[in-house]
Amino acid sequence: MRKSWLFLPVLLCAFTLAAEKIDWEQVPELRPGVRLLKLEREEPRLMKINLMRIDLKLPGLEFTGSARDADWGKPMPDYPQKPIRTKRIRTRDFMLNARKPVNEGGLGLDMIVAANSAPWLPWEKPFTHKYAHPAGLGILNGEVICDTRPHNAVFVVYENGKVDIVSSVPEEDYRKIRVAASGFAIIMRDGEILPGGNYEKKKMPRIAYGLSKDRHYLYIITIDGRQKKWSMGATGPETAAFLQDAGAYDAINMDGGGSATLCYWDEKKDEPVTVNRHDKSGYQRPVGSNLGIWLRH
Repeated sequence: MRKSWLFLPVLLCAFTLAAEKIDWEQVPELRPGVRLLKLEREEPRLMKINLMRIDLKLPGLEFTGSARDADWGKPMPDYPQKPIRTKRIRTRDFMLNARKPVNEGGLGLDMIVAANSAPWLPWEKPFTHKYAHPAGLGILNGEVICDTRPHNAVFVVYENGKVDIVSSVPEEDYRKIRVAASGFAIIMRDGEILPGGNYEKKKMPRIAYGLSKDRHYLYIITIDGRQKKWSMGATGPETAAFLQDAGAYDAINMDGGGSATLCYWDEKKDEPVTVNRHDKSGYQRPVGSNLGIWLRH
């Protein structure tokens, strides 16, 4: 495997990058169809950026996501104001569980990429709640996990394989959906960078998904933040600008902050590798919603 770290001295300006479009053929492949570019910026502030491109035409490529918990619908024992929807789990553990053989309680999937996705409740002290109620629309294999209106922004994978970013999904289409996960806002539409809402104004750790115009490629970006002398984060439009130079035509801002996590499966090490850094300790937060990409053999 070739080295996956690559630093380019490119400056980021307010909402646009003063850089040429990324030449992905020069970016190292983690495995066929998956490339990872690591960037470092010092202007307008210190930023560590991870950009992954996934070929959606890769033979056997499939999507999955967080499923309903076994106690779905019951009141949360530590937050009875909300019903149980999912159980919080670290993204790397989501990947490990998916890859575990079926006879050991896993799914037996060759999962190659995993990322956190939708924001969730409760998010208040002591921040240790076991269960989650993801925001917006969440669907797995036609089964509704959550459905809070308005949807605002949804990453959708349909049963026919089509992948899209939409503002909302009509209820009559739910059974046609393999995976749906909501984000905070659409931050790029038809190649135009959008401002998003209040969540997109802050400089913070970010994770966002982007799609090429022809839907051939999925881009996932993470930007570390809140870490002096390491990385101070980005706004929503700045995040969209990176995705635009990567080749994205539409993009959705997912649940950032300390939740932002992107992993890939390292075949050589036989373990998940988390590409972004949450803090110096290496702590990774259990999140309420994850997205997984796996290969059918």
